[in-house]
Amino acid sequence: MKPALLALCLLSPTALACDTTSLELSGSLALETCPRASADCTNASQALYEYMEAVPDSETTYTVGLHASPWHLYDGQMRILTIDDAAAAIRGGLTDAIERVELLGSWTGVAPGPGESSLADRLSTALDGFPVTGEDGFLWLSADGSRRTTRQAFTVREGAGPYFVPRDGELITSLVAGWPAYLELDPDEGDPELLMRAAAGWDIWFLCPDKALAGFERAARKGSAIAAYNAAIMRLERGDDGDADAGLALLERGASLGDARSRDRLEAERSRPQE
Repeated sequence: MKPALLALCLLSPTALACDTTSLELSGSLALETCPRASADCTNASQALYEYMEAVPDSETTYTVGLHASPWHLYDGQMRILTIDDAAAAIRGGLTDAIERVELLGSWTGVAPGPGESSLADRLSTALDGFPVTGEDGFLWLSADGSRRTTRQAFTVREGAGPYFVPRDGELITSLVAGWPAYLELDPDEGDPELLMRAAAGWDIWFLCPDKALAGFERAARKGSAIAAYNAAIMRLERGDDGDADAGLALLERGASLGDARSRDRLEAERSRPQE
């Protein structure tokens, strides 16, 4: 289960004004890129797919490749994948030979804050204690499938536009998904799909879930059903005053746009016993 993770990139800092104190980010890092017109360059989205395919298979490890922030897992459409959804998808593939699940996504092994659990630990709990491991920072992949992680506060890149890497060059996976967050999009005129992906970039790359939530809600108003669903999940997870009602309204918005996942979650929330 190694899905392609998606496109492109732009430039610059990863921390901004967001509160990332608990993630212990520090320093800066220069990102190697190359001109898109060069024959020696590869679009990062295509490279990411190829690099994921090169990750060694193991008979004892169930590897799941996906985009992630410390708070959320994302599927290939940039829809938030809840822990219960992930557990349900993975459980059927666990054979007697499998000894652990490996989340190949940035920050999946890091608790987002004091007293909180990492996505890997939460998934393990949902799988009745089955071992799950994750990554301890921004994930980098090489052409041979090898990987490493970093926790830089700023990432600097020369130039702008689509993210191209030198042929067989290392890439940072979060930036492949996060590039739309740099775009100055008009919330009234912007394309709903791009607005949705920009919001996801605030979570995955800039590590700003509050900005991501605001972006998803703007995209939902413009007609993105996935953005409505994502915003609803974030509201329901947060659970502040008014979040429950806002979450249901967002699910209603997604359902009205024809999204089956929004409709199913809305029905589940309405049938939930009141506390």
